Amino acid sequence: MNDTLYEITRELVLLENYEEPQEQNGEDRLELFRQALDNLNMKFLDKVTNIVKFIKNLESYRDAVAAEAKRLSDRKRSFDNHIDWLKNYTKSCMEATQSEKIKYSLFTISVGKSQPAVEVVDIEKVDAQFIKIKKEVDKTKILEQMKATGVIPDGVNILHGTHLIIR
Repeated sequence: MNDTLYEITRELVLLENYEEPQEQNGEDRLELFRQALDNLNMKFLDKVTNIVKFIKNLESYRDAVAAEAKRLSDRKRSFDNHIDWLKNYTKSCMEATQSEKIKYSLFTISVGKSQPAVEVVDIEKVDAQFIKIKKEVDKTKILEQMKATGVIPDGVNILHGTHLIIR
């Protein structure tokens, strides 16, 4: 039978919560109860280890995909840098020769004016109305305070969860 982990867990919990037969009801019945419990424990252990093997397999696929994504991202960045260099080179040459527009059968190349851009030279001299302030809670500091004093600041909750550890 190919039971799911959920089914095995449910049966195991039901069997563990069931009162163990007393010795006086018969040695055979007690042995059958223990065998059923051992059998379910083995099924549970097999199912969990197989799931963890599958997790490890998926993690290796994930890592391979991440490595390939990084490789492709690096390659894309290389292409982008080369494209930017070629565009700047072409623009410089067109500006040097005062060529504002070149028409070709496939495309038209022209040097245009860019939108104005702001360069911040000294942020201390910039008027406050132009400064954006991002509010951010220092969660690390809150946890340190809570561990040191036991006091939890207003406006936050401390969550205590669980996670699966696979070594």
